[in-house]
Amino acid sequence: MKNTHSQQALNQISLSLVFLGLIAGFLVGYGILIGDAQGRVNLLLLLILFAFLPVLGLLLSLLLLLTGGRKGLAGWVLELPVLPRHLAAELIKLGISGSRKSWLFYQTQLLTLSFACGGLLVYLLLLLGSDISFVWRSTLLEAADILPLLHVLAVPWGFWPEAQPSLDLLQQTQDFRLSSQSGAAPVLGQWWKYIFAAQCTYNLLPRTLMLLVSRNRYRRVSRADANLSKVKPASPEPATAVDEEPALAEVVYSIVAPYIVLDWASSPDFCHQQLGQHLGTPSAIRPIEPMPLAIAEENDSRSQSLVVLVKSWEPPLRELGDYLASVSGPQQKYILPMDWDERGVKPIRDIHLHEWRRFCASLEGWQLLQLEESS
Repeated sequence: MKNTHSQQALNQISLSLVFLGLIAGFLVGYGILIGDAQGRVNLLLLLILFAFLPVLGLLLSLLLLLTGGRKGLAGWVLELPVLPRHLAAELIKLGISGSRKSWLFYQTQLLTLSFACGGLLVYLLLLLGSDISFVWRSTLLEAADILPLLHVLAVPWGFWPEAQPSLDLLQQTQDFRLSSQSGAAPVLGQWWKYIFAAQCTYNLLPRTLMLLVSRNRYRRVSRADANLSKVKPASPEPATAVDEEPALAEVVYSIVAPYIVLDWASSPDFCHQQLGQHLGTPSAIRPIEPMPLAIAEENDSRSQSLVVLVKSWEPPLRELGDYLASVSGPQQKYILPMDWDERGVKPIRDIHLHEWRRFCASLEGWQLLQLEESS
């Protein structure tokens, strides 16, 4: 298992995601539940937010779980340059350990469950402190058209008669914009039980189960990594094997022009401008959409250097290594890790540079490139 310091850092990241999910769910829920100028809340919009979208998200999570998907929602959130240095360093170590994907999947479930709890919390608070008027509007649909779908959604809580829909309730709560009141005030609040049951059934409970599954999966992968690290390979000279340091690639600060930039990092324009100032204007800047990319085989690029621009704070994963190994042209090939924030390019951290030097040393024909100011 991971040491205490690393685990504490990962727990801090988890708590940050929980807080972010709660705040986001609370604000989104409040923005919808506050209703229009008359305080009327669209029932169909609530069903989309609390039932249909959570089910779609759950199906996507199951797909990622079965296919071993990439980083998920939490990975995109953690890509934002907002983490302190020590937490970002722990994420890099996590990537090296091989359990990064399972941990990010676990964090995605934690984030989405927190979002669901935030929405449910604001819903209960508004039920206690205000009178929510539930109405529905549609130009094409009538009450009789919507009722079968509502009955299907309510099947899981069939044991709760008060939370079941009815044609009479639908007709009384249909709203028309030109009318000042769509029904009697007490009737407009009767949908609260149905919406509450839908939130618990299609959002809260499935996300809780998915969180438990993802946590067990992450723990299993972590234990496997820990057991693997304890295995000592047989060697006639064990002391030499233990003391041997991993090879590090040399850092170069100039390239053979002209060159093409392959933007693995989807970097902003000011990064490209910084490249132009130090290395000269590239002949082309091309995004990399996952493999394969046949640029090394193109006739007009075989004589040009290739510069693959990557995010320095992201660990060099196997996917990138497989891609770089597939680029087999005769031209000079460089990996350029860069760091930036909203203010511009900044020097990369030593821990990141060290890891990219180690990664580059494992690739044949690739050199590690740095701009003078980033070294």
